[in-house]
Amino acid sequence: MATFTINTLLCLQKNLRTRQTQLKELISENSKKTAWMRGGEADKIEEPMYDIKKVDQKIVALNKTLFDIDMKLKEINAATKVELEMDYDTLMSAIE
Repeated sequence: MATFTINTLLCLQKNLRTRQTQLKELISENSKKTAWMRGGEADKIEEPMYDIKKVDQKIVALNKTLFDIDMKLKEINAATKVELEMDYDTLMSAIE
């Protein structure tokens, strides 16, 4: 278990979301290697470049970590109190 500041968590969250997007793109059509066989007939052979199960496992792990970060940030936000000198009703009232 590691300890992080809120700022570090927010930066990690952003980077993990980027990595999650990259991995999801690997599952798309771009993740296939295409070869054309030259012999009596031209046959197109597509092979996945990555093991889809491993990519999916990584995505699931990223999803869980992002969920955990979100929950920790919300927990901290719910417990943190901020004092401000303001009168909400006056600020939101109509101009007379």
